[in-house]
Amino acid sequence: MDDFLKEVTLLYVEDSRSIREILSRRLARRVKNLIVAVDGEEGLAKYIEHKPDIVLTDITMPKMNGLEMTQKIKEINAEAIIIALSAHSDSSFLLEAIEYGVSGYLLKPIDKEKLHYQLESYARIVCLDRRNQEQQKELQSQKVILQNVIDAEPNINFVTNFADISFANSSFLNFFNVENINEFIKKVENIEDIFMKHSDYIYPDLVGECDKNGDKTCFGKLFFEKVKELDETKRVVLLLDKTFEPKSFYINVSIIDEDKHLYLISLTDITKMTIEKVKTEHKAYYDGLTQVYNRNKFEEFFKKELSRIDRYERPLSIAILDIDHFKNFNDTYGHLIGDEVLILIAQAIEKKLRATDIFARWGGEEFVILFSETNIEDAIKGANILREFVQELTHKTAGSITASFGVTQFKEGDTLDSLFKRCDEALYVAKENGRNRVEYK
Repeated sequence: MDDFLKEVTLLYVEDSRSIREILSRRLARRVKNLIVAVDGEEGLAKYIEHKPDIVLTDITMPKMNGLEMTQKIKEINAEAIIIALSAHSDSSFLLEAIEYGVSGYLLKPIDKEKLHYQLESYARIVCLDRRNQEQQKELQSQKVILQNVIDAEPNINFVTNFADISFANSSFLNFFNVENINEFIKKVENIEDIFMKHSDYIYPDLVGECDKNGDKTCFGKLFFEKVKELDETKRVVLLLDKTFEPKSFYINVSIIDEDKHLYLISLTDITKMTIEKVKTEHKAYYDGLTQVYNRNKFEEFFKKELSRIDRYERPLSIAILDIDHFKNFNDTYGHLIGDEVLILIAQAIEKKLRATDIFARWGGEEFVILFSETNIEDAIKGANILREFVQELTHKTAGSITASFGVTQFKEGDTLDSLFKRCDEALYVAKENGRNRVEYK
């Protein structure tokens, strides 16, 4: 059992020398520190100097009695613990002592057990309160340290049940340009609305329909489950920063308190990585000169389209177009003009095609078109429309431009090579028959 008296400082005030000496010896063995005063005046001075945990004082004393001293001490510290001692003849002081706010009252001669019980009880209160304060101070210190550590973290971190936010680090506040959580909540009606809707990112509509005016825990649970079931490479969300610029973030969601539906959400800015990824993909799949798809991307689309043909038995046609007399442009006006002609035709045709058609530069002055779900008759019509469109184009230096087309339709057992072989043969016929025409095979 804890001996709380061993942890406290006691101020004992008594004017009677004999009583003071006897009780002081007993008290000194019980308490951590004992301070003794001979009257109320000295007792008040020593209280101010030492700030003891408990005061044990006689009432009837010269210079300043115990109640007067109690009043002065209470003015300094309203929570001071003061036990008053009084002779039987001083019992009339009891009501006055209570009025002054003494914590305990014992009559002389003093019952040792009662005195010890009161001292131990109040010492227990003092010690437990002190320990609680120390724990609170330690917790606050740890909280400050933790907050500083989290604030130093560049990731956006916040704790939410999707109805409120209970914690947010400085990166969160800075990103949304707010001073504190309350300011953020005033700005944002629904916390899930910070995630922008985009087909390439996780957004609220992907996690089902929840009552947004009611049970927020429904959304939180579904959102957590959705994020966890996704491949890590797809755990990406899109947010608008304080300048209304879209930013990409890798998202991680962890359960903090399942009963309270609290989740820790951590967002890592991957905007630069995303931009670099887009640039890399662009270089890999787009022709550097004309900025239309290149051969690699066309072959990728063809493989996907081939699987659709096998599954749904839908038609597919391909056309190759070749710029007529392109060598003359280079020889007469130089390669820069030749490049401008290629760019002019590529960008013009790409705008003219259907959204479902795939257009790419195959190499040199040749371009290829994949007519999705299109039979040979419609592909020929489409190619002729494009041929007439090209015929109307004029370059400011090179003048008018024409192109020849070779068209074919997918047949069972065809590969990309076999399709292109037939297209090349048809294109050769178009060139032999005078150019600026469409032939098929």
